[in-house]
Amino acid sequence: MRHAIDKTASLAPAAATGHRAPTRSAPVMIRIFAVVRSALLTLFAVVGVACLLVFAGSLVFGVKPLVVISGSMEPTIPVGSVVLIRSVPAADLAVGDIVTVERPRGLGLITHRVVSTNPTENGSTELVLRGDANTVDDPEPYDVTTAGEYVWNVPGLGHLALFLQTRGGLVVAGAVALMLLAVFMLDPARMGRRDDEQDEGQSEMLAVFTDSNPTEEVHAGDRDDPRTTARVLQDPQDGRH
Repeated sequence: MRHAIDKTASLAPAAATGHRAPTRSAPVMIRIFAVVRSALLTLFAVVGVACLLVFAGSLVFGVKPLVVISGSMEPTIPVGSVVLIRSVPAADLAVGDIVTVERPRGLGLITHRVVSTNPTENGSTELVLRGDANTVDDPEPYDVTTAGEYVWNVPGLGHLALFLQTRGGLVVAGAVALMLLAVFMLDPARMGRRDDEQDEGQSEMLAVFTDSNPTEEVHAGDRDDPRTTARVLQDPQDGRH
């Protein structure tokens, strides 16, 4: 009686080598990564351009950014906004203008609306201001020669600016910078070529191994062959033990 070796036996070594068959999942993941990478780089490029424009505007037009931390000018200027101002002579201001001036006794800056102006004999101007959310004027007028005239505001950007000035904000900024560097260095096109080359190499190795291990047929009586001894001992039709 002749017994044929199970064909799956010739494929077992291929599985043991750990080689995988070519798959299409990797190219799909690379395409998804390429889309996410493009979106991230575009987003941060827009942010970078905006920052450069603000910096250039501050140099060319004398525009200065400030963060609003109180709600006295809401809803015109929400809390957490970045206000852009430019320095102008106080005599050029009119009722209704929004200005930023120094508070008396070094209490910091304040951004309110002009209620009235009063030129003084020494060449300065007294400005009476009031916040849009307030019901009364500021306690005392501001005697100034120049003031920061309101140009524009960006709602919400001040929260981010204040956060980046903290220790946690610096850590987050550093982590984001490293992530962007890694995303920029990982080129999806190069990753795709490397994956295709790896799949082709594995396919060639599998083909070479299959060609060098053809399916063989042996006699059940060849008990010295280790490939058939186990099958012969387990054959119920074989009376030999």
